[in-house]
Amino acid sequence: MQKGKFFYVLLFLSVILAGPAAFAHKGTPPLSKEDQEMLGRLEDSLVVLADSMIQAPVPDDRIDFCIRFTKKLRAAFETPGSFDYPFSRLAGKIHILNADDKSFRIFNWLVAPSENVRRYYGAIQMAGETQVFYPLKDFSANLDKDGATTTLNSDHWYGCEYYKILSQNIAGQKVYLLFGFNSAGLSSNKKLIDVLSFDARGPLFGAPVFVVPDDRGQQLVQLSRLILEYKKDAQIYLNYDDAKKMILFSRISSEIADPNRKSTFIPTGQMDGLRLENDVYRYVKDAIPVLKLQDGQAPINGVMNGG
Repeated sequence: MQKGKFFYVLLFLSVILAGPAAFAHKGTPPLSKEDQEMLGRLEDSLVVLADSMIQAPVPDDRIDFCIRFTKKLRAAFETPGSFDYPFSRLAGKIHILNADDKSFRIFNWLVAPSENVRRYYGAIQMAGETQVFYPLKDFSANLDKDGATTTLNSDHWYGCEYYKILSQNIAGQKVYLLFGFNSAGLSSNKKLIDVLSFDARGPLFGAPVFVVPDDRGQQLVQLSRLILEYKKDAQIYLNYDDAKKMILFSRISSEIADPNRKSTFIPTGQMDGLRLENDVYRYVKDAIPVLKLQDGQAPINGVMNGG
């Protein structure tokens, strides 16, 4: 797809999905039988369109199906009581994540308009008496070294596929940690944690709450989002561990000792962590000890599984 065409598509999607700017706090209106039936029909269409925008044989057609999908999704959001509709079948096609306090949910999906291009889309639907929602416009391609330190909004969003929402109270404010995956790089992938909060204008992304080693491991730095970039075919871990009450992630390092080439980063085998202390997530080295065995020794239960 040509860059100009993609810009037009992004602009079009922002118009058809753009929701009101008000932030809703009050209870969601009940879902009537008529509206539930309407949402059922809309979900039928959304499921079919989702299949096409993800799997259409002609990659360029996927963006066209994405436009049609977005229009249907807006119609669903504008239906009174739609926040209480589960979209269970659609959740099998795209990501739908609910905040644990039921104040919002995120609809999130990926479109691949060519073999090597990934475009991320999303919308935040708020609970409340009015149908308030915010489109998320992928800005990640424009973020390089400042991606970990910049505060963003729904018009400038670090696009990814979210797989977990974790609510937290930090510095007296309710925030949400968003765990995501971005595969848009030609030779690297990224796993990240963003920080979502809300003000009168809508969602904000990023807050300086992560204290971690820099790329060379020489000093601690404070970041607004944690981004782990690594070799395309590598596998790393990034998630919250309820038992340990901390974030756990794979330690990664350049296999050629060049920290400037993120596509060479692979997991070292160690597992580090982040623990919330004094309103920041502080780095914990070797959060799960690695047992180095001598010849003939057997693993000790509990150490090998992180106990």
